[in-house]
Amino acid sequence: MDYDAYRPGVLLDLDGTLVDSVYQHVVAWSEAFQARGYEVALWRIHAAIGMGGKVLVPWLLGRHVDDAEELSDDHRRRFLDRAEELRPTRGAAALVDDLERRKVSFRIATSAESDVREALLDALGRSDLASADADDVGAAKPAPDLLLATCAELDVEPEDATLVGDSPWDAEAARRVGIRTLAVRCGGFGDDRLLSAGADAVVDDPQELLGRL
Repeated sequence: MDYDAYRPGVLLDLDGTLVDSVYQHVVAWSEAFQARGYEVALWRIHAAIGMGGKVLVPWLLGRHVDDAEELSDDHRRRFLDRAEELRPTRGAAALVDDLERRKVSFRIATSAESDVREALLDALGRSDLASADADDVGAAKPAPDLLLATCAELDVEPEDATLVGDSPWDAEAARRVGIRTLAVRCGGFGDDRLLSAGADAVVDDPQELLGRL
């Protein structure tokens, strides 16, 4: 896979891709589930990270529950309480600088709610970046709605866009609408899982994509 091939629009996932945040999400979800009497293994929670909360809860519990909204709100509060722990992934800030310097059209596309997105951008040190998030669309990843909305904002067709993401749910959403996905391992997912979900190539982190998008 030649991932150096230029495409005019770049979509950047935030959680786990530009910010090392996956395991804070796992712990926050685990605590929220436990507080309401639900037992969910940590490894299963990690497998669901990258989905929007409205999809994640029934996917993990195997059913819809009446307190799903409260669960999501509790997870968000617990995650934000850990915001001081968040750090950029290797090369994340440099990749954003590289795209700006070379005038490559790009935009953040994240399934995070607005307040979580703000905490992530603060951790990245780029609260000025334009972004689309879960509050802007009807369905979060793995539905492709967010990616399509971001392509529209960039004024590019999906087949002319590249998504940089860390989860199988990023790759699955992109595959559904013909967007190329370059997956990063810094979200903690293995190559086989990322490639089987639709990623076109896998690299360690954003540092490996400098000058190549």
